[in-house]
Amino acid sequence: MPGKFMPKRTASGERGNPYAYGLVALGAGLAAFSWYLMQSTPMTALGIGIAVVGSSMAITPVNPVPTRAVRMALEGSMLNIEALLEDTGATQRCYYVRGGDGAVRAYVPLGEDRGAPGQTQGGLVVNHGGSDYLVVFPPGSLLAAGEDLPESLEAAMDLLLVEEAGLAESLKVAEDGPRLVVEFVRPRTRTGSGRVRQVLGSLESSTAAAVAAAVKGVPVKVASEEDIGRERRRVVLELLQ
Repeated sequence: MPGKFMPKRTASGERGNPYAYGLVALGAGLAAFSWYLMQSTPMTALGIGIAVVGSSMAITPVNPVPTRAVRMALEGSMLNIEALLEDTGATQRCYYVRGGDGAVRAYVPLGEDRGAPGQTQGGLVVNHGGSDYLVVFPPGSLLAAGEDLPESLEAAMDLLLVEEAGLAESLKVAEDGPRLVVEFVRPRTRTGSGRVRQVLGSLESSTAAAVAAAVKGVPVKVASEEDIGRERRRVVLELLQ
């Protein structure tokens, strides 16, 4: 019906939280009544507070994407890369390089390793120094692209790997010159074995390398990784200037 109030839809197409709009209306009404009629500053502040809480609820998705769904999507992309690496016979460690579009690409040496290609390289296979490199988008490439990431690398990894993707319960990052040591506490995935782990690393180390390349703006390589029991995984990343 024309003029009938309809709750706003979120980006996912779902209706916004109707209780949130109710709080906004209640808070605004209480603030106006308290200020103009009651002349009560505390009650006016209470009304404004209620309106702010309602506004926060209104802009929050009713059903945000769960971390498990994000984690499964990343694991699925890892399986596709495994098939591609098997088909090309790639075995050498790749380089994670941030492109001009902000997305991080993994350059996999198909012949002699001549170092990390430049950031402007494009295509499925590129030539660098006379050697061919296979170009793939690692699972964490678009996770970090377009994000207003914190300047702190540990804060950025915690935001993307722990809070958004749920790859581990927590993590710690230690910088040692051109090397980064990332320790994952209770990693939640086992994806990344065989050839894909040999070339890109595990899902955790691959995503960490992609985030490091995005934040630092330099090529990154997974130098090593080891599982410490079932509770921890230590990954060493090499920053290449």
